[in-house]
Amino acid sequence: MDQYLLDHFTHRVSRILTLFDDESNPFHDYLLPLAMRHRALMHSLLALSSSHLANTNGHHPDYEHAQGHHFNEAISSLRVGLNEDGADSNNAATALILCLDSIAKGDTSGEYRPHLDAARHMLGVDESQDDIRLRRFLYEFFAYHDVASSITIVGSNRPGSFLDEYPVPAFIMQPEAGAMLGVLDGLFRHMSKITVLRNQIRERRAKGVEPSVDYKTLGQAVAIDNEIHEWQPAQPPNTARYVAAQLYRQCTWVYLYRTIMPSEASPKILNAVESGLEFMRLLPEQSGTQSILLMPLFLLGCAAFDKDQRPEISQRFRGLHEWSSLGNILPAHKVVQEIWSLMDAGDEEATWDWERLMVQMGFDFLVT
Repeated sequence: MDQYLLDHFTHRVSRILTLFDDESNPFHDYLLPLAMRHRALMHSLLALSSSHLANTNGHHPDYEHAQGHHFNEAISSLRVGLNEDGADSNNAATALILCLDSIAKGDTSGEYRPHLDAARHMLGVDESQDDIRLRRFLYEFFAYHDVASSITIVGSNRPGSFLDEYPVPAFIMQPEAGAMLGVLDGLFRHMSKITVLRNQIRERRAKGVEPSVDYKTLGQAVAIDNEIHEWQPAQPPNTARYVAAQLYRQCTWVYLYRTIMPSEASPKILNAVESGLEFMRLLPEQSGTQSILLMPLFLLGCAAFDKDQRPEISQRFRGLHEWSSLGNILPAHKVVQEIWSLMDAGDEEATWDWERLMVQMGFDFLVT
């Protein structure tokens, strides 16, 4: 069984987690060799593979049993590793894989959070430069999920994201080689700033302060708008990755618009969503770019006031689930459908604050 799980991770799961379609996949290059020497990491990879198989095969008891076994072993071994080695890259990688395990099995109770917090601490204190490629991958992969988590949770004890606390170290900068989009190329710094604005506006709304978007906030939004328009993708032109980067920029702007403007239909938001869908139509449906589509798809869904745009967005959710079988896609679609119902009912407050709506629905998961 373990050999089968490892084979499934190598040939299937690893291919739906990053942009890479070829043999340069960082899960193959960096994590598999580490897992051969690191017990906690190997158990976490096998738990992830089990969760994916269980979610793909109707929660078969054999896979669920394997998942429970390897998850518990990963946690136990990780505790031992932290006592012996502290916050090294091996333990940080294990925490990140456990985050992915919660995504694969479709957990909606926030199981990912302690793992994300542990990885944040370990990557923040580990300043080794022994393996720059591994450090780049772990830093980028974590920061991507950290920024994405702010899109679906209400507020935060931290003012911004990991990128604000620990800016990308110069020695790992190589944006065109990224396993994800948005982190090494700087776009997610803008998204993090938007999240800060959302939290400020939410606080003013909760206190009944008018206007909820004051002059200072509006000035900050204008500055972010300019930064988004000036941002340039680091990906080679005329490639799927370049198109995906343009999609991310478009959805970052949609996120800003939905934060600052009233939560209602307008020609501007209709055109913005349509532009995002146009970029999405250009992406091959069986390529590695599918691995990073859930977050922009979720943001476009949260802005789809126009009923004519919704069938295509729903089809994209279904296609994404068929492609990856990751467990967080259907709950994300469910949230978007609930937002659409509230849009049609004219509930401006609820459709602006989709994070709080998710709390009311009992949902806490990553859209990654």
